[in-house]
Amino acid sequence: MSYRKHHVKNRIHGIKPKKSLLKKLWFWIFVLVIIIIFTVLFFILFFPGLQVKNITVLGNEKINTQELQSIVLSNSNTSLVEFWNFKIISKSILLVNTNNISKEILKKFPAIEKIKLDKNFPQTLELRITERKPIGIYCTNNNQCFLIDQNGIIFSALGGPASGWEGQENLTIVRQRFENNDVYIGESVVSRNTIDAFNKIQKDIKDNLQINLKEALITSPIRINIITKENWQIYFDLSPDSDINLQITKLNLLLDKKNNSINRDKLRYINLIPKDRAIICDNSVCGGQ
Repeated sequence: MSYRKHHVKNRIHGIKPKKSLLKKLWFWIFVLVIIIIFTVLFFILFFPGLQVKNITVLGNEKINTQELQSIVLSNSNTSLVEFWNFKIISKSILLVNTNNISKEILKKFPAIEKIKLDKNFPQTLELRITERKPIGIYCTNNNQCFLIDQNGIIFSALGGPASGWEGQENLTIVRQRFENNDVYIGESVVSRNTIDAFNKIQKDIKDNLQINLKEALITSPIRINIITKENWQIYFDLSPDSDINLQITKLNLLLDKKNNSINRDKLRYINLIPKDRAIICDNSVCGGQ
């Protein structure tokens, strides 16, 4: 009996009582970390002072401000949980994807050339846009007409020539003789080399010679015929080895006000394509080319 009593007593002393989980340091450190994480997440996702509240739009002239604000605001929502009709949405400015919103706006408004969306903390998104400026009216062979910008991109549909184009009367019509395909708003329809040359030619003729243009006919990738409102034409070479600046200089020398040898009323065309000279023809002598 004494042996058993002694043995059991030693076993009882050898068993240590388990320490409560609430008394363990690592448990409270874990709880503290969880609390900090949830606090930070709540601050990021739902703190009222960081929710998108204001949308400012700068630079727009023709595009409606409220439409732009509506797109930005609706795309500022971040869906956190979505299950059937149950949704948890955050409007935190920290989660706004400005790149996606910019792409959405450019897709909806081809008339916008550039866009910049900035976060102005704590609650404002600032949208700066640059609208496309028309340098002409591009008309297809079936008389679909659009405004065209300096990059050769069409961005706004117009009625046919018979519609009058109210407010756009001074723009030059641009056509391509070799264009047969359908065109779509927002796409580039004229090559960069050709549209750059046209823009330069048009600016010089209007500004320096005070001659208004009626139409620019791109007869091939390497030639453009300018038709003036005085009903005579100018032929330009756009081939890679040509110099458009030299051709413009020749034209300015020929039509200088001090040069009385050319009567513009009788002109039929001026051909600037030959590199060493210009061919000048009037109505009484030459036919068109």
